[in-house]
Amino acid sequence: MAVRSTLTRFPINSEAQEAGGIPWGVTVTPFSKTDEQGTPPVYGLDGHILPRCENCWAYFNTYCELDQWAWNCALCGTLNGLTAQAVTRYSHPQSCAEMTSSFIDLEIPGDGSEGEVTQARPVYVAAVDLSSSEEFLELTKSALLAALEALAPGSLFGLATFSHKVGLYDVQGPIPIVKNIFVPPDTEGIIPIELEDVMPLLSFLAPVETCKDRIAAALETLKPSTSWERTTAAGQGLDGVLLGGRGFGVAMEALLNYLGSEYGNTFALARVFAFLSGPPDYGAGQLDTRRYGEQYASKGEDADRALLPEQTPFYRDLAAVAVQAGVCVDIFAVTNEYTDLASLKFLSIDSGGSLFLYSSTDDSTLPQDMYRMLSRPYAFGCVLRLRTSTEFKSGHSYGHFFPDPQYENVQHIICCDSYATYAYDFEFANNTGFLRHSEPPVLQIAFQYTVVVPPEETSSSHLSSASRLQHSLKRRLRIRTVQYGTSGNINELYDGVDSEVVLSILVHKYFHLFIQDRSPSSQLSVMENPLLKPTSYASSF
Repeated sequence: MAVRSTLTRFPINSEAQEAGGIPWGVTVTPFSKTDEQGTPPVYGLDGHILPRCENCWAYFNTYCELDQWAWNCALCGTLNGLTAQAVTRYSHPQSCAEMTSSFIDLEIPGDGSEGEVTQARPVYVAAVDLSSSEEFLELTKSALLAALEALAPGSLFGLATFSHKVGLYDVQGPIPIVKNIFVPPDTEGIIPIELEDVMPLLSFLAPVETCKDRIAAALETLKPSTSWERTTAAGQGLDGVLLGGRGFGVAMEALLNYLGSEYGNTFALARVFAFLSGPPDYGAGQLDTRRYGEQYASKGEDADRALLPEQTPFYRDLAAVAVQAGVCVDIFAVTNEYTDLASLKFLSIDSGGSLFLYSSTDDSTLPQDMYRMLSRPYAFGCVLRLRTSTEFKSGHSYGHFFPDPQYENVQHIICCDSYATYAYDFEFANNTGFLRHSEPPVLQIAFQYTVVVPPEETSSSHLSSASRLQHSLKRRLRIRTVQYGTSGNINELYDGVDSEVVLSILVHKYFHLFIQDRSPSSQLSVMENPLLKPTSYASSF
């Protein structure tokens, strides 16, 4: 877990912070193998019995004062008692990870149920846009073939298509079979039949190790839907303009419900790769791309800025469905036309996925990006929790996560790879700031996650191939506790600036402020607020 702060020393009070003009915050890469100095965590067991503060719920760490029967929380100062089990445990401190390092990774026992192995198989689903060109499909095929090479044995793979209809492929037989369901054209419509009734999920999800060639053969059958099919299905649109046939929203909603019905039974995590060649323009979730530039010209507004907010909450609401279904959605858009990614992005961001945009098929790196993404280690079912000492608090958080609806500073992350980074900015909790003779400020980040452990290589003849391909799940708790110095001297603050972290937080703050208040009269103040204050830092050099 790498934790990088904009300032190695925190400003001692709000006056020092304002005078320095540097954003105050941190970036966190929770699934990084090491900290920002390259030091790995100390591993241990029994994360479920790690003592926690009765007041702020922070975890015991090396900065806490420990007596024989009690300990003082380093974050809030509360005196907490120790159980007899903890007293015995801490009588041998060298055997306890939390006594030897402020960066620990502890295993949390699972329930040990038989179903745990079954649901551990990783599931990947490709949803391919057929309202596209031959060039787009050739690029998508290459990307999926690269993905198949990166997937671990034991993975399950499903192939679906969408246009004015949704197609499900069964590749487990001698020849690929596709079953299609037509998408209702109206904006409130849903597919009238459950996908499970069209094709059982276990027929749709094929084992990669035995069906790789058949999946590749199915990919070769993908053809663009003809313009006649699309216009006939779509009919006349507004003002006599023919609408398209890209029913992306309906298809994704149906797929998420399809997969979600087996969440926790067939799989513990599913990833959906959605390949788009243009904006969704058919059925529920369709986007009005004609709004681009037209309705703002007469008002004197900048269309590019006015279009940053989403035009419909459909995909934000769909992301909540994805989170409940345990599905991470990655969107790959290959298009040079306006696609309203401002609306689409929430489906990927909130579900823990990524959004990739390629302007053309000619020089696209989509296959390489797919292989690189799937080759990285990743965690899933993650919960990220930030705690601070009492003098300061988190202001805003930024990243591809789903905020907990009940608790502050708790983020749910469906899928998190070793490069995923999240940002927080800080503010003082009171007018006093940090007292000169008080304890230094402390930051603690807890990251609870699950990893899929691949099957151990074995040549035992009595084990079936299915048994050798069984995966298992490991639940772990990773904790990083960091203590910072303070200063009221501007030059000392400037000496500890991390410019990369400053830039990262500035970009997040700018877009957050811009989207919150996008009226023309406020655009200048938005620019001035986060971006011009660091000029005092730059001028000092």
